[in-house]
Amino acid sequence: MRYSGIAMERRLSLLGFVMLIITLIGCGGGGGGATGLTYRTNWTLNGAPGQLSGQSQRVIIRNLNGVDVTSAILRSPTTPIEEVTFQIADGQYQLLVQLYSGSNGDGTLMGEIRKRVTLSGGLVVNSAVGTAINSIEVSPSTATVQVGRGEVFVANGLNSSSVPTFVAPNGFTWTALGGVGSVTSDGSFSATAQGTGSVRATYTPLSLNGSALVTTTPSGAVKKKWTILVYLNAANDLQAYSQLNVNQMEQVASNPDVRIVVQWKNYPSAFSGGLFDGTRRYLVKPDTTSTIASEMLQDMGTTVDMGSPQTLNQFIQWGKANYPADRYGIVIWNHGNGWLRSPTSRAVSYDDEKGTSIQIWDLNQAFGSEQFDFITWDCSLMQMFEVAYEIKGNTKYVVGSEESPPGEGYPYQLVFNKFRDNPDDTTLNLCKGFVDGPLAVTAYQTRKITQSILDTSQFAPLATAVSDFGSQLNTNSVALTSLIQTVRANAQSYSPNAARNYRDLLDVAKRVEAGTSISGVLTSIANLKTAAANAIVYEGHNSNSAGSTGLAIDFSPASTFNANDSLGNNRAVDYAKLKLAQDTQWNEYLTIAP
Repeated sequence: MRYSGIAMERRLSLLGFVMLIITLIGCGGGGGGATGLTYRTNWTLNGAPGQLSGQSQRVIIRNLNGVDVTSAILRSPTTPIEEVTFQIADGQYQLLVQLYSGSNGDGTLMGEIRKRVTLSGGLVVNSAVGTAINSIEVSPSTATVQVGRGEVFVANGLNSSSVPTFVAPNGFTWTALGGVGSVTSDGSFSATAQGTGSVRATYTPLSLNGSALVTTTPSGAVKKKWTILVYLNAANDLQAYSQLNVNQMEQVASNPDVRIVVQWKNYPSAFSGGLFDGTRRYLVKPDTTSTIASEMLQDMGTTVDMGSPQTLNQFIQWGKANYPADRYGIVIWNHGNGWLRSPTSRAVSYDDEKGTSIQIWDLNQAFGSEQFDFITWDCSLMQMFEVAYEIKGNTKYVVGSEESPPGEGYPYQLVFNKFRDNPDDTTLNLCKGFVDGPLAVTAYQTRKITQSILDTSQFAPLATAVSDFGSQLNTNSVALTSLIQTVRANAQSYSPNAARNYRDLLDVAKRVEAGTSISGVLTSIANLKTAAANAIVYEGHNSNSAGSTGLAIDFSPASTFNANDSLGNNRAVDYAKLKLAQDTQWNEYLTIAP
């Protein structure tokens, strides 16, 4: 490493003096009557050969929810001892100190110190720059964690005097021992089984390790009437609305028989409005303020991929195991693109940090054999028969929008108030809040609002009717060419573009019915209207989507349906992966549609 400009002779002459100071100060403890947290750093050996060095330190104090409380920059590397005192309330905090090559907490991040501290009256935490790492400290050193919950561990290096010294960024690997849980690459531990184990941090450059003792206790899960899971993937440009929606949930979380459990990801380095960095699980608690008062159950760190079907499946299994209920619902919160894979491989649950999303034909991996009383899409364009049919074996009701709804999403204080007030009501009646709520928001009156509830027990006859309708259109395609083109141009559409030809199913059928006298086509439409009326059990829309009846379908011409997207994905091949394509003749029609 390059020296910082102070002669090495001066450094060595001060070494004895510095060691005396370190001995007198120790590595922390009571402040001798002082209050607040004092961070004191020893710059004397900054620039020592083979050790990490820098020109400034950024000192950050965070609460245990990971929210920054205060910070300061130390920028006097030529001063042997430099310190700063934070006047903060007693409690537990995370101390993060970052060593930078620049003089103002900027430049290259050279090293870090991460430590959990408990403040009671006064506390001094010392560090040393440029000293060799002798051992590894993990904090907290012991932890008791309920099964289904988590703890965040941090590690730092200690020199031969047990004073924290800087380690390379991302220099630790983590291992959970004893079979009681798992730990991520950034130290986030999740308890999965009762017992005693440990969490080990290994400093890879030196093969040094330290560990913490972990005792895991039973989850204490009590069965309730409802558990509603919310898969809130805000690692995208909707991030700013995520806190609004959780606040709305808190407004109606007062019924102890109804639990709302959220897995929430933020990506603040790329998008505004991020309350924290990474992924967390919360049990929503009642509150009417603009802050988040819910109980954080797990900080899952910054490595979670919310665009993975496996991640969604893990959340479902975890939620059901730890929050059992008589009835379950789940809300998927994110962007949506209907059934279609776009050129950026997006269908639903876009994780822009990872560049991933869940394809509709992969929902079987996400939901597996899990059963819900309702599945709701707080996403665009997801109330399509192609999508709903894919999850028909996982839920009694599918709730969502044919349209691209407002970025603010559902008004959850209006949606969940029915669950708060009467959790014993039928699932259908309770889910009507998802339809009525958005229509009651004054600010949404100029937006395109469509919401509906689909009864999956009626999907078999509806699929038969769709298949017969497609067969009749196929058989009579020549005679219907002009009519079909006119219907496509005029039927209620949803976010149309060159690749997306989503149309309201019944609006299409009624327009075809009005334009033909072919008996076979008319009979198929009559059957389709009956089957759709039985499957679409509740629907609402405003005048901005006047032709909506509650269920959309792909109505592409063959030239679009059979084409490749810009990445070479063939749409007809993708569509064939869907259960609706496998069970009906609809895709056969789309391959020849005019």
